[in-house]
Amino acid sequence: MPELPEAETMARDLGRAVTGRTISEVLVAYWPIVASDHDEFARLLAGRRIEGASRLGKWVRLDLSGGAALLVHLKMTGQFLLGEWPGSTDGPWPPHARAAFRLTGEGEPLTLFYRDVRKFGRLRAFEADGLRAFLDELALGPDPFQASPEEFHRLVSGKRGALKAVLLDQQTVAGLGNIYVDESLFAAGLSPWRPAGGLSRAESDSLLARAREILATAVELRGSTVGNYQGLEGAGAYQGRHQVYGKSGWPCPRCGETLVKSVVGGRSSVHCLKCQK
Repeated sequence: MPELPEAETMARDLGRAVTGRTISEVLVAYWPIVASDHDEFARLLAGRRIEGASRLGKWVRLDLSGGAALLVHLKMTGQFLLGEWPGSTDGPWPPHARAAFRLTGEGEPLTLFYRDVRKFGRLRAFEADGLRAFLDELALGPDPFQASPEEFHRLVSGKRGALKAVLLDQQTVAGLGNIYVDESLFAAGLSPWRPAGGLSRAESDSLLARAREILATAVELRGSTVGNYQGLEGAGAYQGRHQVYGKSGWPCPRCGETLVKSVVGGRSSVHCLKCQK
C-alpha cells in the first residue's frame, strides 16, 4: 500500500508534470472508484486549472482553480501514469487504468491516467466548501513531520490498544502504514504489542525521531517499490533498506534472533522478540 513516502513521491512527480495544465476532459472506465456524485464528477473537474499537487496523509491532492480539489486515496495499488488520450471508454487504455484526465496548456496535450490493479482506490472531487467539510469529517491526525514531540506523545499514549494498531489509525498520526510502522518500531526498540497507553515520554520521543529519520530517507529514495508501486518518474529504492518488514523468518539485523510474524490490529507485523520489548 502506498504510504507517506510513496504518496509524497507521487505528489511531487505530479506537481512537476501537471501544474499549470487545465483539465479539458474526463473519462472514467470504472465508476466504482469515484466516491463523489457521478453526475457531478466530470462536470466539476472540466475546465479547472491545476494549481499544484500535495500530500495529505496517504491521500494525494490536486488543488484546482476556484478552490476546487481532486483527492485520490491510493489504497493498495493506486498510481498515476502519463499516456495518450484514449478518446472513449472503449480504449485503447493502459492495463488497469480506471480514469483518464486530458490536460491542455503549453505544448502538446497530456493524458493523466489513474491506474489501480485491485480497484480499491477512491477519487473524490470537491468544490471549496465540500472539501472543507470532508476534511473535517476525515479528522486526520497530524503529519509525523508536523507533530511536536508533546503532541505525538499525547495522541499516542492517550489511546488504548497495541502500539502498532494505534500508529496505523490515521486519526492518531496521518500517513503511517504497515511498512513504516514496522520499521520505526524496530528502530526504536518497541514491540508492536506494547500497550500505547504505557508509553513513556522518552520512548515516544525516540519513536517519533526514528520514524522521521526513516520517512525522510524513504522520501529521498522515492519510497518502497513493493508489489507494483511506481511514481510517474520511476520506482522507489527504499525497499533495499527494510530491516524487518516482510522478513519473517530472517535473522534480526541487530541481534541475529529469528524475526517473527504476528497479527496486530488485523495487520501482519514482523518484529524481533529480543530487541523489541
